[in-house]
Amino acid sequence: MKWGRFDIAQEASTADLVIAVRKGTGRSLAPTLSGGPIDQRPVIFEPQDGNVRVGGQRGSPPDITQPSGIPDRSPQIQTEVGSSDDSFEVYRGKIEYPLDSSPVWRYAGKDGLRSPDLPAVEQFRKVLDDAAKAANKNKQGP
Repeated sequence: MKWGRFDIAQEASTADLVIAVRKGTGRSLAPTLSGGPIDQRPVIFEPQDGNVRVGGQRGSPPDITQPSGIPDRSPQIQTEVGSSDDSFEVYRGKIEYPLDSSPVWRYAGKDGLRSPDLPAVEQFRKVLDDAAKAANKNKQGP
């Protein structure tokens, strides 16, 4: 929002881009907790530099992994398997399942999402700036 290029969309079906971030754990295997009250937040309240972003969700889709269709909401210990590095991925929006497709841009690296520098975000901004310069150069012609 600070860049003046994007607006936040609540639904992937209305967004031009979908950005997925994942903070690495430093390990390929990590124990995690799922379920419980943490995973049942119906409202998102996020203060940002004097502005406030609020989002909500009505209900939840049925859990097809449960025979009764009623999700098991009790906390459970699981193991997360994945890259040990932070990742920042950009997907095309306005499609039904954007995260099922390949990302159009990806950054992965150790401490890529570490504050205050946020190297992954800065690399994304640099790519956008370079693309805008190239587009302007093509419009101007030789």
